[in-house]
Amino acid sequence: MNAVPRASGRAFLGLIRHVNETHGAGAFKAAAAQHMPAVTQAMLGSRILHAHWYPYEAYVGVLTGLEAAFGEGRADYGRRLGMASGQRDINTVFKVYLAIASTERLIRSCSKVWASYYENAGSMEAVAWAPTNTVLRITGFEAMAPQHCRLMEGWMISTMNALGVDVSDDASESACTSRGDAFHEFRCTWTKR
Repeated sequence: MNAVPRASGRAFLGLIRHVNETHGAGAFKAAAAQHMPAVTQAMLGSRILHAHWYPYEAYVGVLTGLEAAFGEGRADYGRRLGMASGQRDINTVFKVYLAIASTERLIRSCSKVWASYYENAGSMEAVAWAPTNTVLRITGFEAMAPQHCRLMEGWMISTMNALGVDVSDDASESACTSRGDAFHEFRCTWTKR
């Protein structure tokens, strides 16, 4: 029997905070009531703990609901949400990394970051980390939702920008299990500032 994928409370809390700061106090609660599935609403009915694990299905419900409530029909909403999340994370939770590591070393440490947010959801590894070819790959997580893929696209771009590099405009998810690929792969090029 395969273990059920889960997302950390930190992943939920960051989204809730962002929505309420961007759209006003109570905006997340209103979006949940109107746009999120019952499984997500039930989970949100209890206090979310930062270090607790919650069903991935509920996390996807949050992403889908936020896209419906605030995405204005734009497919890039998840990417914009991920960019905001990445900016917040790198300047809070991962700030210590900024002080002690090179850009390349930080890219190579992505496996630790993934495991702190998602459980039973495969693994992330840096396949390449050169400025002319950076590739991050998520394997063993065929059930990763397209909304999550878009969020990760934005998160990766934002965190790399916060590391002191300029990521090129062609940064994107180049392979995805929802399109029949064997894994998820995110590619970019970048230059140091």
